[in-house]
Amino acid sequence: MKKLLSAFLALFMVAACSKSSDSFKGKMYKLSSAPANMEITLGFDANEPRFYGKAVNNYFGSYTLEGQKLTFSPVGATMMAGPIEMMEAESAYLQNLPKVNAYSVDGSKLTLTGDNGLKLEFDEISAPAE
Repeated sequence: MKKLLSAFLALFMVAACSKSSDSFKGKMYKLSSAPANMEITLGFDANEPRFYGKAVNNYFGSYTLEGQKLTFSPVGATMMAGPIEMMEAESAYLQNLPKVNAYSVDGSKLTLTGDNGLKLEFDEISAPAE
């Protein structure tokens, strides 16, 4: 009985302490610090290591995941114009994605971090129907 209890406890500890390294897959997020009147989204494909989103333009790319280390490929995007403030905010955001090197998920919050204090915080939102 003691061995069975110890084995159960060990299994429980492993399950409780291990976070799914792909807990963001298939989800859509909204940048919480986007400028006023602007919505910047970031979504992750449920099956492939691909990301996509929308700021002024639609954007997309791929990512690599190794444990808690997350790296984004260079970003591709459509080429629509918008108000200058929104275009500048979009440009800064898209330039920061390839600088991300880690992530964390806490409930419905996704945080992307990188060198030099880079921190992008997102809130989970409903994914659009495909």
